[in-house]
Amino acid sequence: MTNISAEQGLHSAPVEIRVAASLTQLPILRGLAETLVLLSDFTLDEVADVRLAVDEVCSTLIAIAAPDSHLTCEFLVGDSELRVRVDGIAATEGMPDQRSFGWHVLRTLSDEVTAEQQGFDATVAGFPTSVRIRRVRGKA
Repeated sequence: MTNISAEQGLHSAPVEIRVAASLTQLPILRGLAETLVLLSDFTLDEVADVRLAVDEVCSTLIAIAAPDSHLTCEFLVGDSELRVRVDGIAATEGMPDQRSFGWHVLRTLSDEVTAEQQGFDATVAGFPTSVRIRRVRGKA
């Protein structure tokens, strides 16, 4: 178990959460992202950016999620950056539309965005899909 305190922050200890792939779970994911970056000396603007970026990634993966599937979000705060990985199971083959306005916003809010999808996996009845974002602390 990881202890989190405002005094020591949270560095190099991954925090992972698994929730149902449902829009009702978005407040939990946004809240966790916000709390982690607040405890890690990000500015208030950076906190808002990360919160919005996590919301966009999770909303997008929820929209394509297979029925009764889950999202797994991993947050890793380093000395100078935050890395977020969100994994889900897509119902159909095909990546989220990376030309959409939401993905444009995501690229603007993040220093790096990558997405990948694997072939159909019968054990999970869908296409494993992963999105990773990186946000550097203190970058104007």
